[in-house]
Amino acid sequence: MRRRFAVTLAAVPLAALAVPLAAGPAAASEYNNWCPVVQLKGGAPTQTAYAHLEGDWATKYKLDPVVLLARDTYADGHHVGVRLITWQADGDVKYWSWHDYYGGDNGQDFWKSTASDTQGIKAAAVQGGVFEGSDLLASCVSSKMTNPIW
Repeated sequence: MRRRFAVTLAAVPLAALAVPLAAGPAAASEYNNWCPVVQLKGGAPTQTAYAHLEGDWATKYKLDPVVLLARDTYADGHHVGVRLITWQADGDVKYWSWHDYYGGDNGQDFWKSTASDTQGIKAAAVQGGVFEGSDLLASCVSSKMTNPIW
């Protein structure tokens, strides 16, 4: 049985994420699969980017599909990125590759893929970041979403 997770962000438009992965109200309230990247700008904490994750739990070992979204919310000349983080059955953490968005303020991009691990995937989260070149300036990590198949 495949289990899906998703969240609706009423205050943040996700219209460009046109992948139909909507979940029922119980699933949506169960997960917090997005995070804001906050930096000090002009002496005040400011959200400069956010990251979002949607996907289906296909098995104990696979998320299919996985959709990662990165949105740049601040005009500061930096690019944003997003990546998947998973927790294996033995508790080890796997950091997947970064996906970068260079389009600028108020732009976003998404990547659709799958994630499988022979060690199992017990939980998943999304990490968002703001970069200067390859240097990570600030980041956030969402809450863990537990694989209900385990």
